[in-house]
Formats: sequence, C-alpha cells, structure tokens
Amino acid sequence: MDNNDQPAVTSTITETVYEAVLDNHAVRKAGKVTELNPSMLLDDLKIDSLEKLALAMDFEDQFSIDISDEDIESFITVGDYIAYLEKAVAESENASVAPTHEQLGEPQAESVSEG
Repeated sequence: MDNNDQPAVTSTITETVYEAVLDNHAVRKAGKVTELNPSMLLDDLKIDSLEKLALAMDFEDQFSIDISDEDIESFITVGDYIAYLEKAVAESENASVAPTHEQLGEPQAESVSEG
C-alpha cells in the first residue's frame, strides 16, 4: 500500500464511525445530535456500555478485525473509536501482505544459467 491510499482509508473510517454513531438508536432517541466531532464524549451522546459493544461488533464485521472487551470499555470519545479502527485496519492490512524472503531471513533460490 502506498501513502496515497491512507487519507482515503482514514476518511472512510471517520465517515463510517460518524454514520454508525448517528444511526445508533440511543443517539437518535436523544434527538439533539446532527453533527459529530472526534472529541465528543460517548456518555454525552447517551452511548452506554451496551451501545459501545454494539458499535464495536458492527465495526468488527465491517473492517474484519477483533476488538477486545477491554478496548471497548476504554473508548470514551468518538475519536477513540476512530483512532483504534485506523490502527487496527492498518495492522490488518500490513499482516495480510506476504513477507519477503529477506524479512523471513530465508535464503533466496539462486538461478542457474547455462553458459
């Protein structure tokens, strides 16, 4: 992956988190929030521990990652979700790239040329 892809991924994660939070039934029920920013407290948005878990499960499915219960409990702001997902997605993408022979410390096969 080259660096030109990163802003699009970050933007997509931010948009996905914003959409999920705004679509959350507790937030909709409160009815006052129409715009989000990363510093907004989940408590202020009426997102309790069960809602945090529901959001995390949705993000796990969307991004094919795992989020531990301890991490879910540590989320305090909307930005906590965004930062966690950006890191987890980047790590997941890096893990899916096959390592080179040099990274594995394996000798490369020598080509035999007839001459």
